[in-house]
Amino acid sequence: MNLSIIIVSYNVEEYIISCIQSIYKHSKSNNTFEIIVVDNNSSDNSVDKIKNEYPQINLIKNRKNYGYSVAANQGAIESK
Repeated sequence: MNLSIIIVSYNVEEYIISCIQSIYKHSKSNNTFEIIVVDNNSSDNSVDKIKNEYPQINLIKNRKNYGYSVAANQGAIESK
């Protein structure tokens, strides 16, 4: 794995999907990467949308909003 992309999200369905689309659109085929999304208990449809449209993404769904730094560290622990 060349790169781990960790995204922390909270109720940003439109932005998170756009971000993921942009990563895949602009990534070079010779780079291997993983995307880890840590969701801080969003109440929008973002978690379901990511699960359905991007099953290859490592999605961590928190039961409460732990804040950015805790969520970013969760993603780092899961990264390869």
